[in-house]
Amino acid sequence: MMYLIIKEIKLSNTSIFTVASFTNDFDKANDMLQGHNLIESSDSVVYSIVKYEQPQIQKEVAWKI
Repeated sequence: MMYLIIKEIKLSNTSIFTVASFTNDFDKANDMLQGHNLIESSDSVVYSIVKYEQPQIQKEVAWKI
């Protein structure tokens, strides 16, 4: 499981999203989020945490006829 710190830049008609940073540790992700929020001075920029889990790939399919 991975935690992504997402940076959202709010524009007049849309928003731009980028991954600002990432980690596997939830506590570290919270610390990183607080750091980004302390440094950022613009009201049009918002940071948030997203939990990302890699999708599981099904290798075999059971067919019933």
